[in-house]
Amino acid sequence: MSINQVAFPYARALFEIAKSNNSTEKVFAELREVATALVKENSTAQFLNSPVAAADAKKLVLKKALEGKVSVEVLSSILLMADKGRLAFFSDMVSAFELIIDESNGVSRGTVRSATALDADARKKIEETVTKATKKKVILSFKEDPKILGGMIAQVGGLTFDDSLDSHLIRMNEELKRRAN
Repeated sequence: MSINQVAFPYARALFEIAKSNNSTEKVFAELREVATALVKENSTAQFLNSPVAAADAKKLVLKKALEGKVSVEVLSSILLMADKGRLAFFSDMVSAFELIIDESNGVSRGTVRSATALDADARKKIEETVTKATKKKVILSFKEDPKILGGMIAQVGGLTFDDSLDSHLIRMNEELKRRAN
């Protein structure tokens, strides 16, 4: 997942405020709720992301919709983004906020793709193995990928753990070529 760098200063500033108020989890939950609501209300999202609509009009709509429903920190951050013409980066800001929380808690997130669905025991073993390898607490999401013939591929941060049938066949082929020469 690629996050636009414009989102990080907003996320860092909001994180620092939330951290000083001991409300990072609450703030993150509110950010996710607003992001989800914007996805559901496509016409509102289009208005808020429109370069034609004035910043003051956007701020008025946001204030009416969110005041009293989200914390002052979240509302202020969203209004600041509206004022600066950065609302198009709101979902990236939410993702950046999550990354900053994870980093501060020593957590890494990743994805495991496998040919078939993995049972709870297999998932637990994979998380334990990746946690040992990265020396960080790891939170993995699991997905089935029909392109994988067998095995699995785990991606955490910049690391890839490839235990797929394809990678085993490639290594076996390379080994056979080396032995033949």
